[in-house]
Amino acid sequence: MDSDQEKTNIHVNGQVDSKKSFMILFFCILVNVVTAGICNSFAVYNTLYLKLFSDSQAASIGWIGTMALSSMLLFSLVATPIIHYIGYRKTTLLGGAICGISLLLASFSTKIWQLALTQGVLFGLGASFPFLISVAMVSFWFERYRGFGMGAINAGGGIGGIILSPIIKKMLDSGNGSNFKLALWVTAIVVFVIIASSSYFMIERVPNGKNAQDGVEKSKPFDKAAVFDIFVFLVSISTLFGDVAYTAPLYYLPTIAEERSGLSSNATLAVVLANVGNVTGSLIIGYLADVIGEMNIIIISDFLIAVLVSSIWPTTKTASPILALSFVYGFLSAAFLSIVPGVLGRHYPAHRATGVIGVMFVYVAIGLIIGGPTAGAFYDISIKINNYYPLILISSIGFLVSGVILIFAQIYLRKHSSTKFGYRL
Repeated sequence: MDSDQEKTNIHVNGQVDSKKSFMILFFCILVNVVTAGICNSFAVYNTLYLKLFSDSQAASIGWIGTMALSSMLLFSLVATPIIHYIGYRKTTLLGGAICGISLLLASFSTKIWQLALTQGVLFGLGASFPFLISVAMVSFWFERYRGFGMGAINAGGGIGGIILSPIIKKMLDSGNGSNFKLALWVTAIVVFVIIASSSYFMIERVPNGKNAQDGVEKSKPFDKAAVFDIFVFLVSISTLFGDVAYTAPLYYLPTIAEERSGLSSNATLAVVLANVGNVTGSLIIGYLADVIGEMNIIIISDFLIAVLVSSIWPTTKTASPILALSFVYGFLSAAFLSIVPGVLGRHYPAHRATGVIGVMFVYVAIGLIIGGPTAGAFYDISIKINNYYPLILISSIGFLVSGVILIFAQIYLRKHSSTKFGYRL
């Protein structure tokens, strides 16, 4: 370990899957409550912005939430060298400050492009630092319960959506939509305080009996080998297709629930149900991943989503099936969202965790960048032709392709790894 990195990164002795591991996991969950949770709550803003900017196309408004999600993942490549030079704690704190500033700036925005830059890109940049670090902490501190740990982190995003969506909605409704500045100010303060408090617990593990210099392998500012690794590529490209598919139900099931019922409260309810499903699914599917394997559970979930979205969405006319589908979609998509980083974390050493996962997150970001505006454009087409088959197709086909590619990743791993895998993969 070089001297610069010794000064910046805090290393502590500890066993994997220990009480200390679960304490650190708790603060990683808090980080995701106010990073991924903000992104999961964007559908509430999306519904408002469709009304405030009624002269704009849904595809343009969709860029705001898309850029928040995709930037949070894309800028993980920026986070990796910053972590290398200033450490996990300071990088987490820096990210929290950027998140708070971005939301304050968004409150002064009056145009879609301004919101896309502040509430979208800048927030995503700040969130990428603590988000990537929280995922890396699971790789450092868990082995047997790694799937559960990844699921619990993802559940934090769902919990954030559950808590924040109705609170934001309440603040927006109190001013007939004009109080979105107040909502952004309050959110900015909460995000910074929680991330700053959690940063103290973002520490790297050293195996018991070793010191910081001998116990931690030297990491790199950028993992070049991960870019050309075929297994990383297959897992990442599978994730890209899944992300293209993911955005359409996420953003437009709430809008459709409101359209079918005529009640704006159903849009919020759909968001809450999706996040409840996400929390439940993260924990249950995370546990199942430890039992039957991460890739197996992702493939099963991908195929189930493709079938359910294409069968329930177009064959029903009322809001109730859409609300039920929102919950099921949140439950099953938890596998796709939370377990994929665990796939790479299990098959690569801990000191490469941020680099390998960071490369994968770039593919995730590209998928979201493609998926968000595409879903918005398909929504506009759906309104014109008076049915939602375009949105249904982009989601179903994307998840189907994602599952198939992940099967090829399994085949590659079995053929090229020296480890003998059973069914649990």
